[in-house]
Amino acid sequence: MSGAPDLAPRVGPPPGVVSVLVVNVSTTIDDDTFDRAVAAVEAQVNTDFQPVWGVGASLAARRLDLGGLRANVDGGTQAILYVGDHTSDPTAGISSVFGYHDRTRSGLPYAFVYLDVCTLRGEPWTCALSHEVLELLADPDTTSTAPGPAPEGSGLEGDVPFSLEVCDPTQGDRYEIDGVPVVNFVTRAYFGDGPVGAATNFLELDLPPFGVRPGGYTQYDDGATMQRIDGSPLDAAMQQAQMLMAEHRRNARREAILRPLDPSLPGLGAPGRTR
Repeated sequence: MSGAPDLAPRVGPPPGVVSVLVVNVSTTIDDDTFDRAVAAVEAQVNTDFQPVWGVGASLAARRLDLGGLRANVDGGTQAILYVGDHTSDPTAGISSVFGYHDRTRSGLPYAFVYLDVCTLRGEPWTCALSHEVLELLADPDTTSTAPGPAPEGSGLEGDVPFSLEVCDPTQGDRYEIDGVPVVNFVTRAYFGDGPVGAATNFLELDLPPFGVRPGGYTQYDDGATMQRIDGSPLDAAMQQAQMLMAEHRRNARREAILRPLDPSLPGLGAPGRTR
């Protein structure tokens, strides 16, 4: 109808269903446990996340031996997530998986979950799996930002670009699906997109737009680096976990993707690192 308002969402991914391959490179997670966790996260995506963010997913679980960095990845796969035991494992750690991914399916969005990092964070690995799957769906190439008010004390004025991370602000909150712990996530209203008073997170816990829950964090671009705001102080274990994943975490991928681009382009924050 002529003159009708544009009701399209301002932030978030285009609607659709994404095919995600979840690869078990761990020697300690048995196949039945792994399959049950992947099924629970798929249910979370399509029952809880898709109505809010408009994107669903088909998750396929597969065990993989990374020896020789060879494996058959289905041509329909649109994103890959690896679950392993140790970040430094010589055959299934970050460097090996990164090399495998880069050689076989270069250009596909990817993420890692490692049990040693989960232990340091004090969270179930299924929550880390849930976290990474939802964030891959919301911002698969790690370039999306949403404008929000400059944080108090930042010395900045007006709006600044916040990373479009849908689980970071609520990382400390969880619930269960079929007995499997999964993470809470923010809604479009958290990024100022939606009706006034709409819930900012799926569990409808106390959280202002662009705020942080206890145990969570958010990031914004100050024009030079990515600055981090934590909902609670980082203890030594959390700092160690952050360092373990530093080389290949989403900020490293974001920087690699954004560095060749013009930072003045709409919706793109300047490259940087987490403080």
